[in-house]
Amino acid sequence: MIMFTDWLKEETLRRTVLLIRVRRKQELELQRFAEFGRVSAGLIHEISTPLTSAAIILDEMESDYHGNELLQQARRNVRQLEKYVAVARNQLKGEQPKADFSLTVAIHEVKDLLNGRAERAGVKLLVNTIGRIRLYGDYVKFQQALANLVSNAIEAYDSTATASKIVRIIVDQQANDAVISVIDNGKGIAKSDLEHIFKPFYSTKSRVDRGIGIGLSVVKQNIEENFDGTVSARSVYGRGTVFTISVPIYKPA
Repeated sequence: MIMFTDWLKEETLRRTVLLIRVRRKQELELQRFAEFGRVSAGLIHEISTPLTSAAIILDEMESDYHGNELLQQARRNVRQLEKYVAVARNQLKGEQPKADFSLTVAIHEVKDLLNGRAERAGVKLLVNTIGRIRLYGDYVKFQQALANLVSNAIEAYDSTATASKIVRIIVDQQANDAVISVIDNGKGIAKSDLEHIFKPFYSTKSRVDRGIGIGLSVVKQNIEENFDGTVSARSVYGRGTVFTISVPIYKPA
């Protein structure tokens, strides 16, 4: 009886210490999110004015350099940034505008946005869509999610000597869902990292190249909360990665 009582005390103490550590970790993560939100609000305010100025200047330059592809690309990128800033501002206000949109158009706009970056990295972007699929939700947030996955796929070739660097964006339909796959044959993700990649502040990148590690967690949040969909990943280290977005197809009543 004494031995059992001693064991129970030790087990209670062990679990209490473990609970305190878990709670402390959660508190630290919440603090990081709160700080990130505070900094983000400030950045959105600071970015808006110079971004608007850049857009005006590019529009004025159009008359002098009409048809210049680099100028057109810059204008598209600035417009997309303005959309991202508007979405971030709406999110801070608790507003989430939703509408139906063409999946094909959304994908090709992301491709156009990232084509320059892909070309500089020696990567070719290929798109294969089907039919006239429409989705319902926040258009810009969907593009943000897809752009994040495609950007990661481009970066997956950074440290590889693969002769053919291709990122494929493939659309399929399974029952009432649209399935969008982003496929690369880059460096892949280690099995030990794969189960953590959608966690906030987790990054598989080196300290030199890494950001703050919220990209994939935001992708997951955007797709789950705005589209009632799912995001998954499978990868073979050294051979490549497939990220898959599955969202309900919009069917008007």
